[in-house]
Amino acid sequence: MGNQVSSPAGDAAATQHGGCPVQREAAKAATAACPVENDAEKKGGCPVQHDKGPSMADVMASGCPVGSEKKEDHEVYNVYGQRIDPSNMIPHNPNQEPNEEQRYPLPQDRVQSTIPKGGAEGTWLYPSEQMFYNALKRKEKGDDVHEGNVRAIVSIHNNMNERAWAQVEHYEKVCHPDLDGSKLLKFCGRPDTLTPIAWVKCMLGFGTPFDRHDWTVLRSDDTRVRYVIDYYFDDDKSAHDEVPELHSADKVKSISMYARPAVDSVGALADRIKYPVASFLNGLKGPDISARSALVERAQEKKQVSDALSVKEVEQTFAKVKDACKGCMQEVRTCSSEVQCSQAAMALQLCLGRIICPAEAAAFTKALDGGDEVAVEAAFGAMTNGLEQFQERGAGAMHEQAVRESLAKK
Repeated sequence: MGNQVSSPAGDAAATQHGGCPVQREAAKAATAACPVENDAEKKGGCPVQHDKGPSMADVMASGCPVGSEKKEDHEVYNVYGQRIDPSNMIPHNPNQEPNEEQRYPLPQDRVQSTIPKGGAEGTWLYPSEQMFYNALKRKEKGDDVHEGNVRAIVSIHNNMNERAWAQVEHYEKVCHPDLDGSKLLKFCGRPDTLTPIAWVKCMLGFGTPFDRHDWTVLRSDDTRVRYVIDYYFDDDKSAHDEVPELHSADKVKSISMYARPAVDSVGALADRIKYPVASFLNGLKGPDISARSALVERAQEKKQVSDALSVKEVEQTFAKVKDACKGCMQEVRTCSSEVQCSQAAMALQLCLGRIICPAEAAAFTKALDGGDEVAVEAAFGAMTNGLEQFQERGAGAMHEQAVRESLAKK
């Protein structure tokens, strides 16, 4: 998940590089930590097979755009955890820039989770499709991942985290019903370290988890408790997987998880004993992830429905832009001061508007000549809206083309 919340606020080092519970470098086979040789094809076994391309589980464990816990020396961050350019102190987010090997555009919008963020108001943000794709490429896991598949991969990633948090939240409610609610404070990935339960299962010849996360939960009484989560993959069930919604309960049948408090204290041990007993005596069922859909904010701005664009129309428009606006693009690339860059960006936007939404661009030019500040602001907003609508329609057309291409390769 991302480094931002509904209300930006600084947090622990886990958010320094933009956070999400799927935080780790390239996935490694957890079997390396187990003294018993396991069959990788066995149900529940590790899906990472090094003689083949990356499996879905391998991709899921590696795709989060969060690097290791070590920061590169040349990277600078502001108080909100955003990476910034030290030369001008302007936020810089390379994870949202298209990859040089990328052929189709990917959405840069990010989905709001329902996982409360500890130490701040609001909830965690999940990475965009562009951020996820860039992370796969950076970790050399994206060679076999087509742009047309990224939407499904990100949907599974987000659903995994929601399911994991539903288990954590359910555990907390069963063991501590008197507390108002818990929040996710920080997290880390520990794929190379088996939990005690996973180690025992490994010794008995069962499969090992393909990933492990440690989540630090902040209770309403300010108590901190560490939860461990083992993620398992069953290749036999992957044929029945579907692309999930954020809170789908059973569309991803191949991935399961087991969350519980780490035995770091007597209280945590008591919770581990209390949970199954209380669940049995009270007839409690497991977490209902579908109920979390009610937590998602439904008040969204209605977008104007526009006619769909074809790939050919998008390509023709960009060809016109490339030819007519090349001077403006060069000015944007070579500007050296804030004033110059602002003027160059405005000129480029006006050039784009004259091609993509000429009526709005003409109205903006007229407003500039009139000098009425209110009229200028309104006309600029209308032109910007026209450009954004074209961007959305164009991205939709290119995404459909990417999906068709990825399906044709299967």
